[in-house]
Amino acid sequence: MKKPIIFLLICLAGAGASAQDTEGQAQVQEPQNLNEQFKQLKDNSETFKSYKVIKETELNAFWKTVQDSVSNKEQRLSDAQNLIDVQEKELAELRSVIKEKDEQLAEKEHAGTHITVMGIDFLKDSYILINVVIISLLLIAMAILLYKFKDNNRIARKKTNDYERLDNEFENYKRNALEKQMKLRRDLQTAKNRLDEIRST
Repeated sequence: MKKPIIFLLICLAGAGASAQDTEGQAQVQEPQNLNEQFKQLKDNSETFKSYKVIKETELNAFWKTVQDSVSNKEQRLSDAQNLIDVQEKELAELRSVIKEKDEQLAEKEHAGTHITVMGIDFLKDSYILINVVIISLLLIAMAILLYKFKDNNRIARKKTNDYERLDNEFENYKRNALEKQMKLRRDLQTAKNRLDEIRST
């Protein structure tokens, strides 16, 4: 029971004796980082066997520095994250603008090289070639139709002439046949008359 009390008294005495020295050193030397502050805290503390006796005020001050340092790092991380978010947002906006410009450029290039007819997209060169082919085919078809029309006209005129000639020949044949028939009837009548005269005599 006496040993812990003696240990406590020695710790308090050592802490009281080094209080002024520690405060003076703390005011004189300003540590730059937590490692230096921790080293200074250990150097300024009293050693009892394998234990270090540290003033509560210095420990609190060190802990406050740790908290401030952590808070500062968290704030810097937050600021850095905010900056990253802002830059990513700006980058996304720039990408959107670039994409829009690329689309506009692609539309202009497409409009410069393509033509839309009845909702169908054609390359201008292809469209011109198709039109030339269609016009050429139409001209060829018109030439063929004109030739056929003239040929049909010629054939129709020839057939009309042939028909008229045949009709005239048929009319002549009918007239000659009618005349022959009438002559045969007269000859037959004459023969009958002669036969009747012979019978009556």
